[in-house]
Amino acid sequence: MNAKPFRFRDAVRLNCPTGVSAATLREFRDVVERVEAGVLHHHLREVPLRFTFTFWDYPNDFAIWAASALENRALAERLSVLDAFHERDIEVLRERVLDAVEVALGEEGSTLPVPPGQEFHFSSSVAVELDLGVEANTVAELIARLKEVPATSLYYHLFEGRLRSPEGWNDVSLWLLESGFPSAAHRLRDLDIYMASLESCRRVVIELLERDLA
Repeated sequence: MNAKPFRFRDAVRLNCPTGVSAATLREFRDVVERVEAGVLHHHLREVPLRFTFTFWDYPNDFAIWAASALENRALAERLSVLDAFHERDIEVLRERVLDAVEVALGEEGSTLPVPPGQEFHFSSSVAVELDLGVEANTVAELIARLKEVPATSLYYHLFEGRLRSPEGWNDVSLWLLESGFPSAAHRLRDLDIYMASLESCRRVVIELLERDLA
């Protein structure tokens, strides 16, 4: 067993509007071209924080806006397959967003503005990390703590954890691997949880660990 306990952490996030908005797809493209990486991170990766209990149709803010304000389902689908947690390089994601938008700009009606009030407002966020003072020394304790910690802590460890690991391991999978449970670690790492609500994610992860390890 790993001598190092799993320590649960979380982050408090402050939304920071940039004051920049887009009413047309062309304006949207121009902003995406020049906006800071933190803005892209916020819109492409932090949507799960707003869906603690419910599922969503599209996994990032850009796709949601394309579907709801632009009413361009094809563009929304193209923006939905960006895989923002598996692709760690935000500049690669920027280029993929721009490529999808360029395709849409060649379509009829792409230059029309959205109705008033449905403009895309660009924001970023500032995160302050917190130690929750909760830890697990065994798999049984890990399962018990996963049932108790805030859903936002699951996002920190399971979603953002992938971005902190050069090999793409989330924090829980990496701890399992280092603790001598490689099979469960790989299954949890490969689990597709990125269109699920955080509470659904909690349930699926706990079920996997209870089935394989408890």
